[in-house]
Amino acid sequence: MSHQTSPKSMITQTYVGQITVVGECFCYGCALDGQQLVYLDVAGPATSVEAVWAKLAQGKECSIIPPEHDAQKIILRTAEGQLKRLQRKVEGIGIHHLLLIHQDLLTPTYAELSTTYLFLVDKSQTTAKLGSHIQQLVDIAVFPEWYAYLVQQGRVEGLITPLACYGGTSLWKIILDKTAWQRVICRGVSQGHLHLPA
Repeated sequence: MSHQTSPKSMITQTYVGQITVVGECFCYGCALDGQQLVYLDVAGPATSVEAVWAKLAQGKECSIIPPEHDAQKIILRTAEGQLKRLQRKVEGIGIHHLLLIHQDLLTPTYAELSTTYLFLVDKSQTTAKLGSHIQQLVDIAVFPEWYAYLVQQGRVEGLITPLACYGGTSLWKIILDKTAWQRVICRGVSQGHLHLPA
C-alpha cells in the first residue's frame, strides 16, 4: 500500500504515518481545513480502524505520527456528526480499509453561504464539478464554457483555496457564497471575459 492509485477514484495513496488509538493502523491520505478533518484514509486491524472512527465520531481528537522522527504529529479534529464512514474488509490479508469523508463534500448545501470540497483528481473533471456546484448555487445562467474562468477567478477571489493535504491527496475548499459568485459572473460578462453561447 505504499503508493497506489485506484483505477476508479484515481486518488493517490502514499504512507503518511501511524495512528494509535487501540492498536496501530496506518494512514495513506489526509486533508484538513484549518484544524478540521475533511478526509482520512486509514488501514489496519478492524478494532484499530474502528477505534479511530469511534474517537473522531465523538468529536475527540487523535493524531497521525509521521515516520520522520523530527516531524510534528498531525492532529485530527472534527465536530461530532460531520464525517461519513466508508469501511470494507480487504479480503485475504485480514485488514480493514476505512475512509472518513466530511459531509459537506458528499452533500453540499446550496444556501446563501456554505462550504464544500473538491478532490483534485483530473483537471477537466474538477473544473466540471466546480461549474456544477456554481450552477446549482446561483440564480443566473452558468454555461460550461465559463467553468475554467470561474476556477481562475474563484482562486483570485479567495473562494477556492487549497487544503492542508498529506499522502498525495489533493483537495480544494469551495466557499459557496451565492452573492460573491454572482458578482464574479456579472463582472466577467460586463468586462467581456464571458460570452453568451451562440
